[in-house]
Amino acid sequence: MDLQNYPKPAKLEQYQFLKPIVMNNETIDLKLLNYFVATADNLSFTAASERLGIPKSALSKGIAKLESELDSKLFERSSRVVRLSETGLMLYQRATVLLEESNNLINDIKTMQHSVSGRLKIAAPPILGRYIGKHILPKFLQQWPDVTVSLKSSYEYENLFTEGLDLAFRMGKNRDENLIERPLGFSNRVLVASPHYLKQFKKIQHPQDLSQLKSAQFYEQSPTVWTLQCGDATQQVSLPTAFLCGDLLALVNFVEGGMGIAQLPWLLVKDEIKAGKLIHVLPEWLSDELTISLVYREGYNKPNKLAKFLQWVEENKNLFDLRF
Repeated sequence: MDLQNYPKPAKLEQYQFLKPIVMNNETIDLKLLNYFVATADNLSFTAASERLGIPKSALSKGIAKLESELDSKLFERSSRVVRLSETGLMLYQRATVLLEESNNLINDIKTMQHSVSGRLKIAAPPILGRYIGKHILPKFLQQWPDVTVSLKSSYEYENLFTEGLDLAFRMGKNRDENLIERPLGFSNRVLVASPHYLKQFKKIQHPQDLSQLKSAQFYEQSPTVWTLQCGDATQQVSLPTAFLCGDLLALVNFVEGGMGIAQLPWLLVKDEIKAGKLIHVLPEWLSDELTISLVYREGYNKPNKLAKFLQWVEENKNLFDLRF
């Protein structure tokens, strides 16, 4: 288990004035949760005490008190190894979020909720991330220059809770019902090939004519089928595969090299088509539309930087209509 990517506990002074959280007449001391998260991050009482700047004995007493209050062991200890128990793992995943939200609350109180500043942590698929970096973030940051944006680019659906992300952009169906989803726009894919490659075959006039070509595919799919739509008509096409890759830019380069045809996002290839490097094949036949949306945590006490970004994106939803 990689614990290094979890949010780090804040300085102890930030929790000194907070009263314990009260739930069902029982309390959880945020300072003790901070002790616990630091220990879980390091899986070492010695390293955690050094990081927190407190004696190891004080840390051990704090963890023991928390275990007593929860009536459950949080760590499995031996002479050489410290591991999280099953209860400890569950608490760790929740406590990191709780401490982060507490930290946001403290910062909001200190700034009297007037300042729009700090780091906004977002995630997006690489293709959409590049678009956001060029067309969305510069305009937002011109309005709110004290905000710093951290963008994580990944094809995976990032876990907002464990990654400590404020929000994420998605292309396609949202897979996490625990997140609030805001639809923004749509994207679709088009068929593209190089002029040199297409010259080797008879003119492509119908999806059935594609069978003479080889394809370049994003990741391996079995079987490889493209669904094409033209008005009410639908055609499914399966082509022999020449190239498989998990990098969309590599697929563009491969197709530009004249070795196959690909179905790629219009957003990604429109400039290559305009420049004549790629030919838009069967432009009247398109893929299903993919919904572009953003997601964020339900019940999340939104700091101003996130609230302002959500508001700005909502007011500029037209920038997310990325269809041909």
